[in-house]
Amino acid sequence: MAFTYDPSDLDTSTSSGRLNTVRLLVGDTDSTDVQTQNEEIQFALSQHSDNVYSASEFICKIISAKYSRLVTTQLDGALSSNYSDLAKQYGSLASSIKQMGVDARGGIGLSAGGISISDMVAVEINTDRVKPAFKIGQFDNASLYDQIWGY
Repeated sequence: MAFTYDPSDLDTSTSSGRLNTVRLLVGDTDSTDVQTQNEEIQFALSQHSDNVYSASEFICKIISAKYSRLVTTQLDGALSSNYSDLAKQYGSLASSIKQMGVDARGGIGLSAGGISISDMVAVEINTDRVKPAFKIGQFDNASLYDQIWGY
């Protein structure tokens, strides 16, 4: 297992740059207080198509889970370790990084398609297309429908 961080190599075009960027986003840049190994970050990047924001969010959730397993301890009121706060902070950081990724993409990251009216009309008037069975005779009894429902 390895830990590397090079602040002069922060970009998304190279493998090392993506690794360094994830470390920067997560705040895991101190070699004396390592939170994740390079291999874990590389795994996260591979699982998220090399998207540094999604991989960073994933890493934050993993670190949060790690601290969630530890208990909060206090010794004689003088020394304490509050791991639940660390777990919450990394969970919050994951949400912040997710929003940073949305902002970086310039939107909500979703797209929805639809059928334009002109496409529908073009299909309707194309005599070479098979007419759908559910449409055949659909309005044959329109006057009866009007009488029943009052339209």
